[in-house]
Amino acid sequence: MPTTEKAATTSDHLLRSTREIKRVLDALVARRELVTAVLPGSSDLFTAQIIGADERWGFIIVSMAADESTNNALLARANVTFVSRPREWHIEFVAAGPSEVVHNGISAIRLRYPDVLAVLQRRQHYRHEVTSAALLRCVADAGGIMPFDAKIREISFGGISALFYSADITLEPGTVLVGSRIEVPGLDPVTVDLEVRYSEVVTMPDGSRGHASGFRFINPPDDLNTLIDAVDKR
Repeated sequence: MPTTEKAATTSDHLLRSTREIKRVLDALVARRELVTAVLPGSSDLFTAQIIGADERWGFIIVSMAADESTNNALLARANVTFVSRPREWHIEFVAAGPSEVVHNGISAIRLRYPDVLAVLQRRQHYRHEVTSAALLRCVADAGGIMPFDAKIREISFGGISALFYSADITLEPGTVLVGSRIEVPGLDPVTVDLEVRYSEVVTMPDGSRGHASGFRFINPPDDLNTLIDAVDKR
């Protein structure tokens, strides 16, 4: 995606300003980059091009996918998480309110302009060689309204980790998992708020499909250091 040094310094973040989001989306449109979306309940991946983005009117436009049933599945959603992977970059954003329109004489899908956009270098993502022996248990969003079980593979003092969870759960960039409880055998659980940076589909240790998300710690507690030290010694 961005190729200049200045652009690179603003990557690996959640972008919330309209100006920054516009810069990234305009580049995707100019290059007619592909976007994909995993649609819960559908075995097919939605794949199309992003062909328009207008922050003034507040919408983006993507082309129709080749399969009509996949288009119908996307149009039935209240919001959609799109991923684009130009070169070494991973770009992810959520757009709401899909509707069918005619754009420059062709059928297309219009959605509301995203409020948050994640830009990360793909080489910083979790590598997908999943081994169950090293996974830590996490009760994600334990302090929120929808707790769920997850597994942590990577954890660091920098606060970036990889969280594995069911394919039935969708976590959008910027989502905060409140009061998530990380457990290490022999230690008291550590409770921390987690902010999602990106998500992607992975193969779980049992061969099933699941999701992995990168996230950062929000106001990490002091006992997080003890937990990470213990993990390093395992």
